[in-house]
Amino acid sequence: MDARFSAPITAALSFTLTLTLTLAGCGGGSGRETAETGATQVTGISTAPATEATEATGGTPTSSGSAGTSEAGTGSAGESAGSEATSSTATTGGGPKFDLPPSPDVGNTTGALETGCTKVDFLFVIDNSTSMEDQQAALIASFPGFIDAIKTALGDVTDYHVMVVDTDAGGRCAQPCDPNDVDYVPFCSAKNYYACTTEVDACDNIRGAGVVEPVGSFASNKQCKIAGGHRYMTAEEPDLLGAFACVAKVGTAGSPAERPMNAIEEAIGEGLNFPDGCNGGFLRDDAILVATFLSDDGNYVDKGAPADWKAAIVAAKHGDENAAVIAGLIPHPELDCINKQTDGTQGSHWQEFIELWGPHGVSGSICAGDYAPFFAEAVAAIDQTCKEFNPPG
Repeated sequence: MDARFSAPITAALSFTLTLTLTLAGCGGGSGRETAETGATQVTGISTAPATEATEATGGTPTSSGSAGTSEAGTGSAGESAGSEATSSTATTGGGPKFDLPPSPDVGNTTGALETGCTKVDFLFVIDNSTSMEDQQAALIASFPGFIDAIKTALGDVTDYHVMVVDTDAGGRCAQPCDPNDVDYVPFCSAKNYYACTTEVDACDNIRGAGVVEPVGSFASNKQCKIAGGHRYMTAEEPDLLGAFACVAKVGTAGSPAERPMNAIEEAIGEGLNFPDGCNGGFLRDDAILVATFLSDDGNYVDKGAPADWKAAIVAAKHGDENAAVIAGLIPHPELDCINKQTDGTQGSHWQEFIELWGPHGVSGSICAGDYAPFFAEAVAAIDQTCKEFNPPG
């Protein structure tokens, strides 16, 4: 990218921030040579087998690891990115850059595109398995530039929700922890045993429920401060960047049976979105939905098929395909972003799902060292979706 983006400070959030994203390599994976440039590019692909039997069921955490499983990464990238003060990753030079399309509107002197929506519900589904430490740090580093780009391109959007969910039900760290469990040391004993001694809310053990207290290895291991008492952030959040950095650091103690598609379905389903549900109030009929998911291990563990996942989202938006944007950071075999031990089809079901959305779908490489280009594409897709959106009523 050759044009730095600098966003206007709005009344809802007084910040203009760019971040320098430096990844030492994705946890659990080694650097790989790209065919195009020969430069080393991180992959971070999980090698642990993913089976449904390893996942917690019924909202109750269960042990799923093996004696040979260990935590990936050094912890430096994840620990710094998830710090309480976002200034630890801020710099005055460098950082994510966003090349945004110029506004086609004649006579528009505000720099904002005319849109058909004023509300957006942002859903982030983050793989919390063992190899995702660095990718979570990359997302957290890219988020300020993404939000600023949204505020520039979609000037009419003043009302938004932001929610983070992970990809399993419960994780590996039951309370109290069992020191004899093979998962205890590598996944649950970090941060002075916080994951083993803290009784989290019941919603925190439900896949699809908004994360407010990430626990376990490389997680925030604290109650994240979110204004309003919701499991999601709103435009009234006084520290959106800090709150997002806290909840998005979901850690690496999750099940290796990642199910991001089912997490999307459940996050916006009626079971969690009734008024008193875990996600009550998050999904709104008069807002577009932007669902972004990240996973580095594309084994087919999700229940259902791509057409089923799309149908569930369209149904949640009352039959309007133009009310959603789907963006995925996933393995891409053609970019050498894949586990070499697989047959080269990892993530193909997710790619098929994204392609079902046409111009409303954006696919990027989870192995990329910089997620800013991916989010720049997402901003353009969101802008177009806003133009096509016809709010009910």
